[in-house]
Order: sequence, then C-alpha cells, then structure tokens
Amino acid sequence: IERTFAILRALAHGQERAGISEIARRADLPKSTTSRILASLEALGMVERLGERYGLGASLAALTATTAPVGSLRELARPELVELADLLGDNASLVVDDGDEVLYVETVTPTEVQVQVQDWTGERLPYHAAAAGLALMSSWSDLEREHFATAGPTAFTPFTATSPDSLASKMNELEATGVIWTLQEFAEDVNGVGAVIKGPGGALVGAINVYGPTYRFPGDRPRDEIAKAVTDACQRITARLTS
Repeated sequence: IERTFAILRALAHGQERAGISEIARRADLPKSTTSRILASLEALGMVERLGERYGLGASLAALTATTAPVGSLRELARPELVELADLLGDNASLVVDDGDEVLYVETVTPTEVQVQVQDWTGERLPYHAAAAGLALMSSWSDLEREHFATAGPTAFTPFTATSPDSLASKMNELEATGVIWTLQEFAEDVNGVGAVIKGPGGALVGAINVYGPTYRFPGDRPRDEIAKAVTDACQRITARLTS
C-alpha cells in the first residue's frame, strides 16, 4: 500500500505524464516494482497510459471528487445531529461506509433523557444491523445485495432483514419514504431510522441513524414526521457539501 501511494503521489506532483523510469525515481522504488504496480493501477482505471507515459486516471479523479473526507463530513453533520437529538429525544449518529461494515463516526446523545441506549461512536456494525447501514446499501446493485444475503448474514433477532426479499423491501421503503426503519432488528429493545447523505455528483457519502428504546422511539410521534426531520437534516448536509 505504501508503494502504491508513493507512485500515486509521484504522478500527482508531476505537471506532465511520466515514463516508468521517471516515476520510479520520484517514488524511490525499483523500476520493476513500479512497472508492476502501474499495471495494476491501470487495470483499475486509477492511472492512464498514453504510449509509454502515465498519468492519473479518470476513475481516481471521480473517486476523489465524489467522496467527502470523514472529518469534514463530521464537522458539517454535527449541528444537524445535535438538533435531531434535541428534537427527537434519542441518539443521532453519523454513519459511513467502512468496507465490509459501517462505522459510527459521531453520535449525539440527548442529555435530558433518563434511559439512554449505547453510543456506538467508533464502533463498526454489519450493514444490515442498522437503519443507516441498510440505507447505504441502496448504492449497491441488486446482485450485490443478493450476494450479501446468500452469504448468510447474522440474524440478530427474528426481525432482522437477511433475505434478498427482505432487503429488497427495505430498498423499496427508502425509495418511497426517504428513510428505512429498523424495528427490533438489531436488538429487540431498540428501534432506528436511517437516511442517506449525498455528496457531489449524487454519490452516497454517509447516512444519519436515529435510534432509541422501543418503548420510546418512535413513541406517539408520527413516523412520517420523524422521517421528514431526518431527511431534512440529510438534505441540509448535502447542500453544504455541494455548495
């Protein structure tokens, strides 16, 4: 990984495309190693070759253009999380894609409630374990979700969405309402709701997850009212990311 990034940095710092020998010199790597890594990066679209000279590729440019750095996203999201926690009286979290799982990068817990649920900040959960994770799965293809389901994801409770049909139903819910609800699906005493945050170009860069104990959340408050509060918060973050 360090060698790969050395090569990418060498290409990024140059004003023009460069040959293997020049890139190897800039990255302080053997020419054979440089050639092998460049071949892999070219196959992935991360670098492009014209003749014998290489430059950064379109796929890398697209990736960096549509991804918000987690630190910046956290900074923009936190005021919205505070407002949601105060408004709804339960935990509000920012969740991002972290490879095979989702990562809770920020959680705001209301201070005035007597019974609080776990703060998951810094913890990772499977995609299907949280409403925000399920919302992020909307960027996957139908085939990817089917493969996920057939791999045998853990059923945390009898209500956990683990089958292709149940995951498809969640995606339909998101499309119809803008949110996904998880009702006793990760733990039988916790409910949650999630919605996506979009970055430049419409790419999903994160999601908001609001969750609380089943006896209190959603409680007597209409679900569509909660959904609007969450989706409005996501849209305001999106507007700041894309302004």
